[in-house]
Amino acid sequence: MLLVAACATCLELGATGLYAATSLDFATKSTGAALGGFDLSQGHWATVSDATAAAGLAIEQSGAPTAGEGFPLAIYESVPLKNAQISLRLNAVGGKSDQGGGVAMRLSSLQDYYLIQVDAMRDRVLFSRVSNGASEEIVGVDADIASHSWHTLTVRAEDDEFVVSLDGSWVFTAFDKTLSQAGRIALWTKGDSVTRFDRIEIAPLP
Repeated sequence: MLLVAACATCLELGATGLYAATSLDFATKSTGAALGGFDLSQGHWATVSDATAAAGLAIEQSGAPTAGEGFPLAIYESVPLKNAQISLRLNAVGGKSDQGGGVAMRLSSLQDYYLIQVDAMRDRVLFSRVSNGASEEIVGVDADIASHSWHTLTVRAEDDEFVVSLDGSWVFTAFDKTLSQAGRIALWTKGDSVTRFDRIEIAPLP
């Protein structure tokens, strides 16, 4: 298991020539510590104590962005990936106008990426494309998403196909060809959401 505290370049080539699957935990971190291996310049990210998290600690984004900041993003500084399966747990613990979070994929800039989002306030799971900073919803499905509860979001991206599951159950399969190049992976939140993340797993695909 690769610990975030020791993660500088992150994914490494495996024996097959593909980048090896990576699991991130926070067992070696302390409350309020910075997160190695992530670009945290967008938002207010920190580790927080949480007895319900796998290692007793979670990543939390809190506080609404100031004008011009855009969406809060914790960008994982590994090699760019196009095809991958990503699984993470998230818990919407606060927010007056927004509650939830998600994962950005194929991120080439702060203005361009795919977004898979869990919206606990509106009970929706969404797949969107962000281009030049403008978000366009491609698929949105109603789902039972309780706040103050952990939910497991899984995304399997292969070329133009994105299979999305929540808590072990398939939610939808989306298709889009616009962003066809490899890019970064990032944790994402919106507005004044206070969201915690845990058990982040990344498995590159051919």
